[in-house]
Amino acid sequence: MYCGACAGDMAVARAVADLGHEMTVLPLYMPLRVEGDRTAVSEQVFLGGINAWLQQVWPGFRRLPRFMARALDSPALLNGISGFAVRTKPSDLGPMTVSVLQGKDGRQRAELDRLVEFLQSQAPPDLISITNSLLSGMAPALREHFDVPIICGVQGEDTFLHGMPERYRDQSLTLVRENAAAIDLFVAPCDSYAAKMGELLEVERERMTVVRPGLDVAAYRGWYPRQRPRPREPFTVGYLSVIIPRKGLHLLVEAVGRLVAEGRDVRLAVAGKPLDRAYWREVRRDANRELGDSFEFLGEVDLAGKIEFLHRISAFCQPSVVPEVRGMTALEAMAAGAPVVTPNEGVFPELLESCGGGVGFRSGDAESLAQAIAGLMDEPDAADAMGESGRAGVAELHSEEVAGARMLEVCQRAGNGDRK
Repeated sequence: MYCGACAGDMAVARAVADLGHEMTVLPLYMPLRVEGDRTAVSEQVFLGGINAWLQQVWPGFRRLPRFMARALDSPALLNGISGFAVRTKPSDLGPMTVSVLQGKDGRQRAELDRLVEFLQSQAPPDLISITNSLLSGMAPALREHFDVPIICGVQGEDTFLHGMPERYRDQSLTLVRENAAAIDLFVAPCDSYAAKMGELLEVERERMTVVRPGLDVAAYRGWYPRQRPRPREPFTVGYLSVIIPRKGLHLLVEAVGRLVAEGRDVRLAVAGKPLDRAYWREVRRDANRELGDSFEFLGEVDLAGKIEFLHRISAFCQPSVVPEVRGMTALEAMAAGAPVVTPNEGVFPELLESCGGGVGFRSGDAESLAQAIAGLMDEPDAADAMGESGRAGVAELHSEEVAGARMLEVCQRAGNGDRK
């Protein structure tokens, strides 16, 4: 529900729909949190999180009457439980991940059957897109019932797999590789990740293609098309993401704390939902101690709040300590004209090279991050130029229109039976 992959997928779906093609989006596990959507998003949730978990741990729930299972998939109920600290750590979900990847041989078979029945009740699809390879357990069953191309995204699954206990990781990887036989093409968000996942899944590189993330560029220009100067004093560093350890907020707090200790006029503004409450308590304690009044927490923001936030900061930092494969919030910041500071791994070197919207730092190194921020403070004109370069680069390379056109190429390639 707080996933950059979902936001990116919906942007592409909107663009394809705007090009005159009918798209239907079926939420899995939890309802989608999308705003301003122009595609048909099903009100039904399939493989609902409550049903999937109960069927995993209690065999009797696999024979639950259909009307009762549907009640547990209520979007209102699923939205309600999302307010609690729902654990999605790989170390906790090994058995369920294996089961879902087993598809019709797994404990969630009843949910897969319901999905197939729903699709059979609709107009026949021309193509089916699965959002990531950890859901590829459904691919063989879909291949069995629908003679259409199937494409599948790869969007960070390697990190999840590597975080699982060894025996579940090995089982899951074997199953994903087996399921790949039912998939025509895999779609990665960047070149480096396409190469990485092709090797991990033992899929020939020709079956890995790239559709770069897209977003509504015009929306992020907001009400302030950067005709007013980028805020410089006090220099405000912005963080916008869910708050979990791998997103690296603790590293950013340490880096800004070093600058404050040097006597620099710098602020840290944080927006996002804490999904790991113990981690957030620790980070907030450190921020209050090290930064004092130089720290501001805005909580979760909606789309309008996000755009306003990105236009009032001096620079944006995405300090992830685990390699990112999409970098959606950095793209959003660049679309708003803010210079970005990013780790020198994952998708970010590609983004900075293509868009020129910021500077990199050594991943996981608070001192390197502090120096990168200080450089933007000391060279405000250069920082302004980076912001404008990033905005132009995102408009040219990462608009919804560009992403949609590229996705259509991939769909047509799959439709032509071209698995190479």
